[in-house]
Amino acid sequence: MYARYLSFISLMAALLILSACNLSKTVDIELPEYAPQPVVECYLEPGKPFRLLLTRSYAFFDPLGLDSTFLEKLFLDGATVNISYNGDTVSLPNVVSIEPNPIKVFNYTANRIVPPTPGIEYTLNIVLPNGQQINSSAIMLPKVRWDSIVIERSPSDTGLYRCLAYMTDDTTLVNYYRRIFSINRLDTVPEQDFLVDDRLNETGVFAFGSAYQLKYRYEAFNTIVHLSKAHADFIESVQLAVAGNSNPFQQPSPIKGNVRGSANPIGIFTPLVYDRRRTIVDLE
Repeated sequence: MYARYLSFISLMAALLILSACNLSKTVDIELPEYAPQPVVECYLEPGKPFRLLLTRSYAFFDPLGLDSTFLEKLFLDGATVNISYNGDTVSLPNVVSIEPNPIKVFNYTANRIVPPTPGIEYTLNIVLPNGQQINSSAIMLPKVRWDSIVIERSPSDTGLYRCLAYMTDDTTLVNYYRRIFSINRLDTVPEQDFLVDDRLNETGVFAFGSAYQLKYRYEAFNTIVHLSKAHADFIESVQLAVAGNSNPFQQPSPIKGNVRGSANPIGIFTPLVYDRRRTIVDLE
């Protein structure tokens, strides 16, 4: 009985001490001054014009309101942009162009069309208004195509369908791919969007599938992008950086790009070679 009484007294004393303590404290963290960097995104898409997006980066807490001056503050204009290949040079004037569905915006656009020939090496050279330079290079990859797209009805007869997509892989090389699966629209967040490589693929065949989530007359968009390693590393680093920004316990992740130069840029210069199939669910 005496021991229980002492335990009760000790517990009450501990609670009184804790209640008297101020357990909250305001801490001011001085963040280092952020130096903006040029950001380059240039995707060489066969059959489409040479286009490039050149912007400037901002600190996480910098204001960047969506007002009439948003693009003016975001775009880095006034640069000289050239892309060379096979002894020829294409100049990209500082002209804004927009491609819808899904929307893409560029602020340097040429009239010349990107040739589809695999193996061509492209060289990027950008001179900013202050004289600093950005350089990079990339090789056009061969197009990888879907072998077949199959729609299957749910065996439980729920009126739902799934989509299966098959692709043959060249196992003599290390290849990187991005698989994207969208339903009905391309300008929304896709149902599936992930990276895959063939280092553990011994059969030479990739099979991708969806859940039983499609309905009659739905449209299924299957996209397979053949990536360079630099492009795959860039996408992965961007995904990790986004995850880090939303998680206070995760370490910051640097962006892994392939652009270099005295301007200390970040970004990617790469071919964009993909096969996209639109399939309508028409099984009764």
